[in-house]
Parts: sequence; structure tokens; C-alpha cells
Amino acid sequence: MLAIVLVLLLAATPAPQPTATNPFTLEPIQRTPPPTIGTTRSKPLCSALRTVVAPALQAAMASDRLYTTLRGRIFDYVVKDAESVRDLHLMQMDHQVDLMVKQIDALETALKDPLLEATNVSATDDQKSLKDIKATLNGVLAAQKMEENVLSGFVESERMRRFAQPDEAAQQMMNSLQPNLPAGSFATQPPISGYLNDQQAVNAALGQHQVAASLHDAHKLDDDLGNIQTYTSRWEEAANRAIVPAAGRCSK
Repeated sequence: MLAIVLVLLLAATPAPQPTATNPFTLEPIQRTPPPTIGTTRSKPLCSALRTVVAPALQAAMASDRLYTTLRGRIFDYVVKDAESVRDLHLMQMDHQVDLMVKQIDALETALKDPLLEATNVSATDDQKSLKDIKATLNGVLAAQKMEENVLSGFVESERMRRFAQPDEAAQQMMNSLQPNLPAGSFATQPPISGYLNDQQAVNAALGQHQVAASLHDAHKLDDDLGNIQTYTSRWEEAANRAIVPAAGRCSK
């Protein structure tokens, strides 16, 4: 949806015209353009849409794509990943969270631009448009910050859990010092929040396939991430309702 609005904003930006040249000397012809009075494209609202809102939408869209990718990777990490690749996938997810932070910072910076201040606009309709655009995009910003906090929280919590585990050499030493402990006492623990790869009943039934003991719990985690994404989408829809009419006035 944000992509459609961005297209409208870019369409509202006048295309640069080629400079006229003398056909004999090929030198530019200096012309004084007629004064432009009262056209929609010269309004502060339209300048704000082109120079502030369009980049803000691009940053929000990039953050959306990263969140969707990370949501899928978290589900795969919990349900499908073998233990041997989890550290690598955590590092990759951490990098994507960093990229998401950069896009959110770009959105926040854009929303601080004075061009979005309604006090700079005289027309009542344009004042209302700028207020609504800024308010709804701030809602998008807050929602995307919440998304980033949840994702980074998962990555950091899982990293701390894994770093707290003994490495293979330490585990062998502990096993040799305490040989009477039940088998598997120092086995690698499953991912946080109760999402684990069961090595007993499920694997006994399905052979060597690692299946989440509680696939329902894994789906609950994904549902929570989906609910946050839906909340963000609602703010984006509100921003669309504010931006589209303004962009229409600037394309005339």
C-alpha cells in the first residue's frame, strides 16, 4: 500500500525539461521563465510531500520488508534449524535488525523536518493535511520501533542463552567429573520460550526429522509477530488516507 502512495508522490513531481539550445551554435538559449503564481506544485505542502514524505515512505517500506523477512527467519530458526547453524543464523538476523534500525532512524529524521510543520502553511486544507500526515507517520514510526524492539529482544535473548551454554570441551570435562549424572543433563537447551526440537517421541515416530515438540507454540510466536505487523499496517493505512488526497492536489 505504501508503494502505491510513493508512486503517486513521485508522479506529482514535475519532470525536468531539457534546456533549449541554438540550433546553429548549440549554445543554451537563456530564457526567463514566466512567474508561477498560485500553482499547487509551488505550495509548501507539495514541497513537503516531495522532499520529506517520499523519502520517509521509502524508509518505512524498507523496514517493512526487513520485518517480514525476519519474521520468517525466526519461525524457521525455532522450528527447522539444526543446532549447527543457529549461531550463523543469529548473526545474520542481528545484521538485518541493524539494517532495520537504520531505516527507522531515517524515518524519524525525516519526520523532524520543519517542512512538515503546519505553521508554515497558510491554506487551511494544507495545514490539516500536514498535521494528519505527520501524526500518522509518527504512528508508523512508533509501530516500527516496537517491531524492532521485539526482534532485537529475541535475537539478544537467544544469543545470551546460547553463550551461557558450555562449549563441547567444557561439557566433556563436566561429564567426566560427574559420570553419574543422567544422560543428556548437559545437552544443548532448546530455543527460548519453550520452542524446542523434541528428540524422543516425535523423532521416534518420524525418524531423523527434527520436529518442534510444540509446533503450536511456534505458531503462537509467529502470530504475535503477525499481530504487531497488523498494528503497523493500520498506521500505514491511516497515513495513506492522509497522503493520497494531498498528493492528488499536487499533481494538478
